[in-house]
Formats: sequence, structure tokens, C-alpha cells
Amino acid sequence: MTGRPFDPRRRRALLGLGAAALATAPVLRAWGQDFPSRPISMVVPFPPGGGFDTIARPFAERLGKRLGQAVIVDNRPGSGGNMGTDAVARAPADGYTLLFANDFLATNPSVNRNVRYDPLKDFVPVSMVGTTQVVIAVRPDFPAKNFDELVALSQKRPLSFGTPGAGTSPHLVGEYLSTISPLKTLHVPYKGTAPSVNDAIGGQIDMVYATTPSVAGHIAAGKLRGIAVFGERRSTQLPEVPTLPEAGGPAVNYEVWYCLMAPAAVPAAVLASIRDATRKALDAELGARLAQLGYAVKPGGPEEVTRLIQRDLARWKDVVARANISID
Repeated sequence: MTGRPFDPRRRRALLGLGAAALATAPVLRAWGQDFPSRPISMVVPFPPGGGFDTIARPFAERLGKRLGQAVIVDNRPGSGGNMGTDAVARAPADGYTLLFANDFLATNPSVNRNVRYDPLKDFVPVSMVGTTQVVIAVRPDFPAKNFDELVALSQKRPLSFGTPGAGTSPHLVGEYLSTISPLKTLHVPYKGTAPSVNDAIGGQIDMVYATTPSVAGHIAAGKLRGIAVFGERRSTQLPEVPTLPEAGGPAVNYEVWYCLMAPAAVPAAVLASIRDATRKALDAELGARLAQLGYAVKPGGPEEVTRLIQRDLARWKDVVARANISID
């Protein structure tokens, strides 16, 4: 029998390669086929009970079914969404900590010099999830019934308006409105939508600027009255509330968008699994459920999320400069 002479060094090398392959196989399975092997935390960086929860919890439930593991909503409020977002940016990049975000990813860095995360560098987009609108609401006995009457009242004294926090989209949309119209306002930031809505109902502030799902129930119950919604169309949830132009104001075409994000260094195989499950979760059943709550499902890949962040970073930078907004 002929062949290559026996070489003990070659034999040791082959054995070493085999051992290495056996050692890495469980790691590959752990990052790919075995994901997820335990519940996933989806951080919502605002208090429970607000607009974020309204869309986040049905989505988390549906996503968990598609992944085969529970997706637990973890409310971490503070600093207009910055505290929870910063925590996810510094979480282990293993796919077990995700961020449910909206356009505050672009609004907060536009106004707050102390934001420690970079939305384009510290995170990787998973998927778009949905959109909704912002509405101006007042208590039922508030003297102004439309935008023109709001303007007239504000000439006597600035009208206070509450939002989920400084740097959130309701805040910046409100500031923008005051720069393109005679409406004079005073911003009152809160740590989430729910407390701002409660103070509007109680009369501690004149108005609240909030997403339509956050106030629709209160409007239906007669605790609040809608003045106008921002956007090109009326809200399907609040069809009786006019658009801003219909109410006598200028056109401000803006919708709040929601997305799912992961820490930037999550392995590609894990990210692919989450994206696939998200795509399947955003089905007709979830769409119908969210439509009843005032949201429109908007599937979109990571490129769409990146485009929106880039667009809004530029948009709100201009608004911040015009309104002379500064948050330290």
C-alpha cells in the first residue's frame, strides 16, 4: 500500500482542528438555532398606561408567539425616554434585550446635549411597527372650541401644553406649531403621557398634546375634548376631531412612528431570527387589533427605520433652532 508517510505532527493538527470544530458548534447553535432559549425583555422607555403601552403590549404578545418565547414589556421611564434607551444601548448584545422606540430616537438628540446614545451607531434597526397621530385636547369646559379661539385666548396669556416629555415628538410638534402660527404657548414636560393627560383633565394645564390612542378613551368618556389632529387626514379612532387646517390652523403633516431596535452588536443570526418573527407578527390579525386602538401597522425593514431617523434628525434640528429650544 502506497501513500504519504505517517506524520505525528499532522495527526495532532487534525485532531486539534476537530476539537476546535466541536467546541465552536454549541456556540453557533446558541447564536442561531437555539435562539431564543429564554424570555426576551422589550424595554419601553416610558411609564405604563400611556400611548407606548397601547401599541407595545399587543405587539410584544404577538412577537412572543412567533418567537416561541415570552416577550416581556419592561417599562423604564425617565428623561423623555433617554434612561431606558441608554440602558438598552449598554445591555448585552445577545438579542435578549430589545428597545421598543418611536421618533424620540431623533427628537431627543436634537434638543438634549446630554443624550449618551447615538441612534445610528449604538442601535441596529429590527423593523418598523406602526404609526399614529398627535391630537390637541382640552378639558370639556375649556373656553376655546377651535384653533382660532385657542389663538385668541393665547394672546391674553400663553397657554400651557403638556407632553410626554421634553424632546418628544408632541413637544416638538407643539413648538413648531407655535413658530408658524400666532399661537402662544408654554411647554410643560411630564414623565410620560398618562400624567400629562391626567393634569389636562384636572385643569392643571390648559392643553395636552398626545397620541390619539392616549386620549381617545377620555374623549369618548367626555373627560377631554379634541381640538385638532396633526396630519393630512382625520384619525380613524377620532373621526369627529378635525385636522388642524379644518380647525382653522396651518397644515402640520406629521405622524409618530414606532419601531423595534436592538443593541448594535447583536449577532447577525440572532437579528435575522428577530426580524423574521417581527415580519410574521405584523399580520392582519395584529393590524386589525391595533387599528381599533388608533394605530396603523407599517411593516418596513431596517433601511426604512434608518431613513426616518435621518430625516427627523434633520427636521427637528431646524425646529429646535427656530424655537430656540435647549435642554441640558
